[in-house]
Amino acid sequence: MAGEKKSRLHSLRTQMIVTVILAWLVPTLILTHFIMTLLPSLQSMAQDALTDDADDAWTQVSDSMDSLITLSREATYDGELLSVWTERDRGTMSDAEFVRLSRNYLERRYGREPLCRCAVYVPDGASGLMLYDRNGAEAAAAYRALAEEEILLLRGEMDSRCLLRPVQGHLYLVRNLLDTRMQPFGLLVLEIDGERLQAPLEKTAEQWHGTQKLVIGADTAALEITGEKLTDGGGETLVLTETSDNRDWTMTWQLTIPRDEVFGRVRQFRRLLIGLYLLLIPFLILIAAYIHRRFTRPVSRLMDASRRIEQGEFGVTVPMKGEDELGALGRTFSRMSTHLKELVDRNYKEEIALRDAQIQALQSRINPHFINNALEDINWQARIDGSENVSRMVSALSVLLNASMASREKRLVTLGEEMKVAEAYICFVRERFGDRLSLRMETEEKLMDCRVPLLTLQPVLENAVEHGIAPAGGGEISVTVRETGGALQMEVANTGRPIRPEDRQRIDAALNGEMAGNHVGLSNIAGRLRLIYRGEALMEAVTEGEKTIIRLRIPINREEGEPS
Repeated sequence: MAGEKKSRLHSLRTQMIVTVILAWLVPTLILTHFIMTLLPSLQSMAQDALTDDADDAWTQVSDSMDSLITLSREATYDGELLSVWTERDRGTMSDAEFVRLSRNYLERRYGREPLCRCAVYVPDGASGLMLYDRNGAEAAAAYRALAEEEILLLRGEMDSRCLLRPVQGHLYLVRNLLDTRMQPFGLLVLEIDGERLQAPLEKTAEQWHGTQKLVIGADTAALEITGEKLTDGGGETLVLTETSDNRDWTMTWQLTIPRDEVFGRVRQFRRLLIGLYLLLIPFLILIAAYIHRRFTRPVSRLMDASRRIEQGEFGVTVPMKGEDELGALGRTFSRMSTHLKELVDRNYKEEIALRDAQIQALQSRINPHFINNALEDINWQARIDGSENVSRMVSALSVLLNASMASREKRLVTLGEEMKVAEAYICFVRERFGDRLSLRMETEEKLMDCRVPLLTLQPVLENAVEHGIAPAGGGEISVTVRETGGALQMEVANTGRPIRPEDRQRIDAALNGEMAGNHVGLSNIAGRLRLIYRGEALMEAVTEGEKTIIRLRIPINREEGEPS
């Protein structure tokens, strides 16, 4: 059980699944860590973008206010209004000239200032006199009607500083005009264009889809002041506060913004990543299914088929499709398995045939020693009686029997030993045909120690006699053994009855290893040559004129034992 579990853990399918999961999980974890590190930075960048826009707008407003303060301060420092007022006070300048010069001064100093809707000069000691620039008549009238009384009451509270005073929707900058002895010589009132002043603030609020509130003065009860620049306003809003408190003026600005306007992109980015992760899961499943169908399952089939072959079930095929390497591997495996089954079946049949032949041989071998002893007794008796032919025939028969019985234990003999067997067979053939048979044998002496398969020449000679000489009543047989091209070539040629087409078919079948008719000997030799020399030997039948030739070519071997 433990072995099967370990095998499953180390299987190719498990390894590929783990590899796919890791290939998805590791980058996902790295990306998640990167994003979790990046999100605070993105939030900080969003906050910085908000505060930068707010600071820029607030700086524009502050610079505008400082510019107006500086402009109002020049009415004291440049001395023009003081000089005109002094001459009038002394009586050296008429009231008309005083009014003309004062108005020219207001027009020159404040008439072209975009943030100044009107400039009002109230000279000291000139009861009811109020001077203003030409473009500020309407605004001056509104000042007199709405704010003059209230502002004149504040005049005693002011020193050389400015005072910002909102009155019924109008914003006024008020300054006492003092001479070098700090004695007042008039009052300067500048009405500030509030819409133009707050334009940068409104633009920033519109850009961030928020609302803004500007409070002038120290009374900030309408605002929620926490002491921090950017605070959580509760719920889905953020509150940004800007405050300026200097000697001449105090202003506080609050910008209320929806949280999504600041962190919406960060949230969208987070949702996008979560969506990507969720989308990757089915994608991962599809990849795993594809790998299982295209790789793991075919490999599992190959493994299962290999185990079945290992258990002895030959001929197992694997249905593999596709033109890739796995498809080619499956087809090659199936062909190899089929071929292996054919080889096993053929070897099995050959083994059965060999076993049956051995059994038959054992059944036919009564007692080799008894037969040899009996032949020896017959041979001695023939010699005593003077029958030399009988003695010679008995000796030849003894040689043939010994060779036949030895063929089960020894498959290779020297060419000399093989020639003795052939000569023993020829002894009987001569007695049978007498002068009707002509026999010629040519053998190179140096080849006598070469090793050849036992009972190679004798069956060929017998085939020549039975199928050529005997049907014709006689003829010629020649045996030639020589070295040709580094190989041992043996030829048995015979005359007699010509080969007929049906004889040729049977001879060719026998040379191919088939048991064809009366040519069992040739089939036996061809089969043994294939087994011993593994395709390096040749056996063929040719016809040259009136002769039929059986030719054998085998590698030259002078060593004991079979070729490796």
